[in-house]
Amino acid sequence: MSSPDKEIMKAYMLINVALGRTNEVLAKIKLIPSVTSVAVITGEYDIIVRLETLTMNEMYNRTQEIHLIDGIIETTTSIIQKEF
Repeated sequence: MSSPDKEIMKAYMLINVALGRTNEVLAKIKLIPSVTSVAVITGEYDIIVRLETLTMNEMYNRTQEIHLIDGIIETTTSIIQKEF
């Protein structure tokens, strides 16, 4: 996926899921291209997803795919500006 000329776009998406739908949502998220990690978490959100794409347009398309998954109530997406 990496290209010497381009920096990979990375983002975290925090997701709230309808009660009892976590496993169903997880299964669908894992099928989406560009998802590099998905985890069930505690706290304000239910799931965290890491996305990596080559373009902003591709990032937009992947987040839209996730938004359309039945059982997702709300998402918050944060683009990673710098990572250590």
